[in-house]
Amino acid sequence: MTSIKDTAKLPEQGPLHQVNQTFHQRYAERKQCYKEAILTGDYHLVVRMDDRLISIIGGNTTEHVVVGKDYHEIKAATHLPLLLMFAQDQREILDYTRTYKGETNLPIIRKLFSLIEDWATNTKENKFTDISMLKTDLAPIFAQIMDVVAKQEIKKTVHTLNEIKSRVSIPLDKTFFVVFGSHQARYKQLGKMIIKKWLRRQIGHYGHIEHHVRYCEGAERLEDAIDIVCTALVDNELAHLFLGEQYALNQDVVTQTAERHLSQFWPTDV
Repeated sequence: MTSIKDTAKLPEQGPLHQVNQTFHQRYAERKQCYKEAILTGDYHLVVRMDDRLISIIGGNTTEHVVVGKDYHEIKAATHLPLLLMFAQDQREILDYTRTYKGETNLPIIRKLFSLIEDWATNTKENKFTDISMLKTDLAPIFAQIMDVVAKQEIKKTVHTLNEIKSRVSIPLDKTFFVVFGSHQARYKQLGKMIIKKWLRRQIGHYGHIEHHVRYCEGAERLEDAIDIVCTALVDNELAHLFLGEQYALNQDVVTQTAERHLSQFWPTDV
């Protein structure tokens, strides 16, 4: 099976190979210096992962749940109409709705289950061809669900960020926020939006938000958050010294030039 190549090691031989390897070695050594500074408490990391915000200062971590039980129950409930695509027959759907509708304390779930129950009851046996007609009735319920979960997460996250800030003496210019992704590239995007909005209100125009709020795909451990912050700090130094803009390495350094050349390559594009 084809796997991704480690192109960072290219070229594979010759003087430029040695230059490249030496650079990456020294780069790693500089990152290690920052890692030691983080582990001794010189920096404050706040990690948004799964349903938690985790504050890290030195060897101390404090966990705060920002996505509660309601979200997880609502998420599971919304899978029921999606299950219609794979259900063997209406009886399977009816069993779920009639079993769990009375067990939930959330009105929005009862409303959703009642709609699905009514639809499954009045659909001809083994005929799911009119599922698309159900989406009209589902749309306002899904809209209400998204409102509920968004408001809850915003309220809880902001409260937690304020609480963390009140208990930590490390200034915000030495604080980094890392939002972990998951099975989708857009996963936890709301978490990142909340943090950026909150941070903007704390520091106004005196800090670079994108530098302090990082998004990390494929991360699973707190060590991954520490690594991405170390990378940001080293890149910050290199960009400030060689590119004249300390945040220039927050993106592909070729991007701005490439955009101009792309416009020239396809000059008739709208």
